[in-house]
Amino acid sequence: MTGVFINYRTGDGQDMAVLLNERLRDVFGKERVFLDSTGLPAGHHFPPELKRRLRDSHVLLVLLGRQWLDLQDSEGNRRIDNRKDYVRYEIRKSIKWKKVVLPVLLDGASLPNAEDLPPDIARLSEFQFRHLRSREADNDLAEIVAVLRQHIPVRQRPSQGPSRSTTNSAKTRRGVAVAGDNSSGTYNDNRSVPPVRRPPQPGEDE
Repeated sequence: MTGVFINYRTGDGQDMAVLLNERLRDVFGKERVFLDSTGLPAGHHFPPELKRRLRDSHVLLVLLGRQWLDLQDSEGNRRIDNRKDYVRYEIRKSIKWKKVVLPVLLDGASLPNAEDLPPDIARLSEFQFRHLRSREADNDLAEIVAVLRQHIPVRQRPSQGPSRSTTNSAKTRRGVAVAGDNSSGTYNDNRSVPPVRRPPQPGEDE
């Protein structure tokens, strides 16, 4: 199972996505981190393989740069307003499937307001977030890793014994709002996190 699925917008965050991918693979192992540009072998049929990896993931990291909301397609329409847009699809399905959803704000970006988002992903505005800033990359990456260690087993190196961090008992000093978390995270407005639900099984809603 892929532990983390990195959701990003081409033209607004792909460099940070690569940086994050490298750090997370080092901590959790490459089999538990998915980034489409490195995780799909050449020759694979892109749409079904991407959907399979999304379904198999437990955590969705949504990378949000300053232009994320307003980037347009060739016809001048916001990309996020296209229901077939992959970024929107991945967020919509992760919310529906009760996955852990963690927005990552890049270099001073802000979390979008619900009214500025399509209705099917408006809940993205309710989730607690983390920052990833170029000048504070080491500290910010460490904090993101600390959050993810609550949900994903760390990579077992040859000289390591079982890690205590493989359990979900560790807590960070600040909560993370999620769609299906079983920790004590909180939403931005301090509402309790809903209980964890099982992921959909093969044959259920796509």
